[in-house]
Amino acid sequence: MARYREKDASDMVWNAIRRRITKELDLAISDKREQALNVLLTKAFDEFANALGEGRLPEIESKYSNMAMTIVDDLIPTRLLVDRNADAPVE
Repeated sequence: MARYREKDASDMVWNAIRRRITKELDLAISDKREQALNVLLTKAFDEFANALGEGRLPEIESKYSNMAMTIVDDLIPTRLLVDRNADAPVE
């Protein structure tokens, strides 16, 4: 069984700094996500409602995936993205 290691003052300060940076990044990502979803979902719903009004039941189209990835690429700097096949950030 692993033993708990008591943290010293420098560990506690570093953890507080790390936690603050992580939370600030999460909040910024959340804000951008809400903005992007507001645009994407509004447009998608308008198209969905128009299709229903024309008597069509639309299917999921790849253009929404492409549009979403374009927005993500525009909003999040590449250096912050992590390659899904590696542990290091993409350069």
